[in-house]
Parts: sequence; structure tokens; C-alpha cells
Amino acid sequence: MNYKQLTKEKKAQIDVLLDQGLSMRKTAEALGISHSTISRYKSGLYKKRKIDINNKYSIFLDYLYSHYDYKTCSIEVCIYKFKKTHLNVKCPSVKQVYNWINKGKVNLTKRDLCYKKRRGKRTSMMNHTMWNIDHKTVLPISLRPKYINKRDELGHLEIDSILGKRNEYSSIISIVDRCSRRVWLIKAEYKNEYYIDKIIYEFILRNEIIVKSITVDNGLEFQALGLSAKKLGVKLYKCDPYCSFQRGTNERTNALVRRFIPKGNSMKNVTQYYLDNISFEINSMPRKIFDYKCAYDIELKYI
Repeated sequence: MNYKQLTKEKKAQIDVLLDQGLSMRKTAEALGISHSTISRYKSGLYKKRKIDINNKYSIFLDYLYSHYDYKTCSIEVCIYKFKKTHLNVKCPSVKQVYNWINKGKVNLTKRDLCYKKRRGKRTSMMNHTMWNIDHKTVLPISLRPKYINKRDELGHLEIDSILGKRNEYSSIISIVDRCSRRVWLIKAEYKNEYYIDKIIYEFILRNEIIVKSITVDNGLEFQALGLSAKKLGVKLYKCDPYCSFQRGTNERTNALVRRFIPKGNSMKNVTQYYLDNISFEINSMPRKIFDYKCAYDIELKYI
């Protein structure tokens, strides 16, 4: 085979085509050369760039190699001390040094850093996550079966949280049946996802609520609700971000609850007994959509 060295003109053509977004193979086809030639050419530039870094920051790199200690003197500390003792010498930023390490441009590796990623044993939560992936327990709403939209079957629930004052931990969890529009309200003292998951699961069991599917938004308080879905043996569907219309029943019910607890009111003094009374009032309310029947009447129709 005849080997030819790349000319300056050919190198310029390669740079232009690569800058336009073409891959190495497409560039090679356009210029009639091997893609490995382009790969070697670009790797040669990388080596030159690495040498340039060593020349430009040689004083700093000598200081870094001699003073860095993962136990007592981190990258940040080295840069801080270098700036104090070398006022007129060029010094890179902390982010720049970490980029050099990640790309292998300096004689330090990720293993030399103070903080290393540790591979721990799988916890029960990791096992739960893998179970969700394998059994498809938590799914996007786009995968929710179309028959659920018909609203002719009890047990397909929508769950949301109703907040009180800003920076307040207390809230209300609203559960609505898509078919009967029956609502249940739960007082939540905290916003922790595992606490929310526990009180929802216990409330569903205690009140013998029929559950065939659950739809929630992407709120952080519902991140662990897949645990309840797993124990109940149902699918959990998550709405798309900023798409509250995908839980229209929930949003409309929350508006009814706001008639009793206006927006901005504190939830601290709201009791579960009061929430049960609100739920009864809403569920007893005649609905035009049901020909002026209430949620209890519709529920009895489908039981």
C-alpha cells in the first residue's frame, strides 16, 4: 500500500468538515481517504494540546504534583496556596484541573482524588427499584391503558397533595376515584416521601378502598409511592412534568376542597376529623355530570 502524508490543505479540509458536524467516516468518504487517517490526525492534535498544557502551566503542575495529598491537601487547597505564593504565575481554575484529570491530560487520575465513588452493596431500596424496572410497576402516563379513560370501573385513583402556607410541612393528600369522583382526604404532617407512602398505604387498607391503578404527578413527595403500588399489586402511572390536565379529576376535586380551606391558609390546625367531614360534604354533593346524583350513588351503581 502507498502511504501519503496529509497536506496542510487536506488538514484544513478535515477541520472544516468536522466543524460542520460530519463524522470521521463521512469526512473520510467526502475526501477519499481512510477514516483511521483522520482519527490519527485528531489524536495527534490531542497529544500536542496536552504538551501545550504542560508547557503553559508547567510551574503550577510541578507545584501540584509536589504538594497534592488526597489526605490533607486537596486540589482546591493546592490552587489556593499556589495563588498565594505565586502571584504573577498563570493558574488554572479548580474546574479546569478536574477536567484535565477526567480527560487524562495530567499525571493524576480519578483514583488519586480525595473523594472516590464507592460501590456499595445493593440495599433493599435498590432491590425495590430493580423490581419496579423488571415488573414495570412505575410507568409514564403514556403507557396507561386507554380503557381507564372510559371511567366505567371503580379503583382507578388519582393522588395529589394540597399545600398550605409557603415553607410549611403540613399538607393534605387527596385521593380521587376517576369513575365515581369519590374523594378521600388525608392529613400529612411531613413531606418525606416514605412517610407519605406509608400513610397513603395504611389509609387505603383501613378504609378498604378499591385500587386497580394509581396516577400521580412528579412531586418529590410521591417518589416512594411505588412501594405501595408494589404491595397493592397495581401499576403506578406518572404524569408528564407541567401537565396537570392529565390529572383533571384530581385538580377539579382540589378546587372543591379549596372552598372549605382557601389557598394560603395554614394546614397545621386542620384535623383528620375535619377532613373527613369535608370529604363527606363533597361526596354528598349533587353533580351535574351525574345527572345531579352524588359520588356515593355512582359508587353504589358500580359495586
